[in-house]
Amino acid sequence: MSNTKESEWKKRERGALWKKQGQSQNYLTGVIKSLDDMGQEVKSKVIVFANKNKTSENAPDFIIYESKDMNQSDEASTDSASTDSASTDSASTGPDTNEEIPALLK
Repeated sequence: MSNTKESEWKKRERGALWKKQGQSQNYLTGVIKSLDDMGQEVKSKVIVFANKNKTSENAPDFIIYESKDMNQSDEASTDSASTDSASTDSASTGPDTNEEIPALLK
Protein backbone atom coordinates (compact mmCIF):
# COMPACT_ATOMS: atom_id res chain seq x y z
CA MET A 1 0.00 0.00 0.00
CA SER A 2 2.94 2.32 0.65
CA ASN A 3 4.05 1.94 -2.99
CA THR A 4 0.61 3.10 -4.16
CA LYS A 5 0.89 6.33 -2.15
CA GLU A 6 4.44 6.94 -3.40
CA SER A 7 3.34 6.31 -6.98
CA GLU A 8 0.43 8.76 -6.64
CA TRP A 9 2.72 11.46 -5.20
CA LYS A 10 5.28 10.83 -7.96
CA LYS A 11 2.56 11.31 -10.63
CA ARG A 12 1.56 14.61 -9.00
CA GLU A 13 5.14 15.93 -8.72
CA ARG A 14 5.62 19.17 -10.70
CA GLY A 15 9.22 20.05 -9.92
CA ALA A 16 11.76 20.74 -7.21
CA LEU A 17 13.31 23.76 -5.47
CA TRP A 18 16.63 24.32 -3.70
CA LYS A 19 17.32 26.91 -0.98
CA LYS A 20 20.13 29.35 -1.77
CA GLN A 21 21.79 32.15 0.19
CA GLY A 22 22.13 35.43 -1.67
CA GLN A 23 24.04 38.53 -0.63
CA SER A 24 20.90 40.43 0.37
CA GLN A 25 18.32 37.65 0.88
CA ASN A 26 17.69 33.93 0.68
CA TYR A 27 15.85 32.55 -2.34
CA LEU A 28 14.87 29.31 -4.08
CA THR A 29 15.94 27.99 -7.46
CA GLY A 30 14.62 24.96 -9.24
CA VAL A 31 12.72 23.31 -12.03
CA ILE A 32 8.98 23.25 -12.78
CA LYS A 33 7.64 20.50 -15.05
CA SER A 34 4.64 21.01 -17.34
CA LEU A 35 3.20 19.54 -20.54
CA ASP A 36 3.37 21.30 -23.90
CA ASP A 37 0.60 21.27 -26.54
CA MET A 38 1.83 17.87 -27.80
CA GLY A 39 1.71 16.31 -24.33
CA GLN A 40 5.51 16.27 -23.99
CA GLU A 41 7.07 17.12 -20.63
CA VAL A 42 8.81 20.51 -20.56
CA LYS A 43 11.13 21.62 -17.75
CA SER A 44 11.43 25.33 -16.95
CA LYS A 45 14.11 26.75 -14.67
CA VAL A 46 12.69 29.14 -12.07
CA ILE A 47 13.86 31.39 -9.25
CA VAL A 48 11.66 32.36 -6.29
CA PHE A 49 12.02 35.41 -4.07
CA ALA A 50 10.09 36.59 -1.01
CA ASN A 51 7.85 39.54 -1.86
CA LYS A 52 9.46 42.38 0.10
CA ASN A 53 6.87 44.86 -1.22
CA LYS A 54 3.85 43.04 0.19
CA THR A 55 1.31 45.80 0.80
CA SER A 56 -1.77 43.76 1.70
CA GLU A 57 -2.81 40.37 3.00
CA ASN A 58 -3.91 39.44 -0.55
CA ALA A 59 -0.45 40.11 -2.02
CA PRO A 60 1.68 36.99 -2.63
CA ASP A 61 4.33 36.00 -0.10
CA PHE A 62 6.65 34.73 -2.85
CA ILE A 63 7.08 35.57 -6.53
CA ILE A 64 8.23 33.02 -9.14
CA TYR A 65 10.35 34.17 -12.08
CA GLU A 66 11.63 32.34 -15.14
CA SER A 67 15.37 31.85 -14.62
CA LYS A 68 17.86 33.10 -17.21
CA ASP A 69 21.46 31.97 -17.56
CA MET A 70 23.67 34.96 -16.79
CA ASN A 71 26.28 33.78 -19.35
CA GLN A 72 23.72 33.87 -22.13
CA SER A 73 22.68 37.12 -23.81
CA ASP A 74 18.99 37.97 -24.32
CA GLU A 75 19.40 37.42 -28.08
CA ALA A 76 20.83 33.95 -27.63
CA SER A 77 18.07 32.85 -25.26
CA THR A 78 15.37 33.56 -27.88
CA ASP A 79 17.47 32.58 -30.90
CA SER A 80 16.25 29.10 -31.86
CA ALA A 81 14.52 25.93 -30.81
CA SER A 82 17.90 24.23 -30.37
CA THR A 83 18.76 26.80 -27.70
CA ASP A 84 15.46 26.05 -25.97
CA SER A 85 16.08 22.32 -25.95
CA ALA A 86 19.61 22.85 -24.62
CA SER A 87 18.33 24.97 -21.75
CA THR A 88 15.64 22.36 -21.01
CA ASP A 89 18.31 19.66 -20.81
CA SER A 90 20.45 21.76 -18.48
CA ALA A 91 17.39 22.35 -16.27
CA SER A 92 17.40 18.68 -15.36
CA THR A 93 20.93 18.93 -13.99
CA GLY A 94 20.00 21.44 -11.29
CA PRO A 95 19.36 25.11 -10.65
CA ASP A 96 21.42 28.08 -11.80
CA THR A 97 23.17 29.79 -8.90
CA ASN A 98 24.25 32.91 -10.82
CA GLU A 99 20.79 34.47 -10.97
CA GLU A 100 20.37 38.23 -10.69
CA ILE A 101 17.93 39.51 -8.05
CA PRO A 102 15.15 41.61 -9.59
CA ALA A 103 15.25 45.29 -8.64
CA LEU A 104 11.70 45.07 -7.28
CA LEU A 105 12.83 42.68 -4.55
CA LYS A 106 16.09 44.36 -3.47
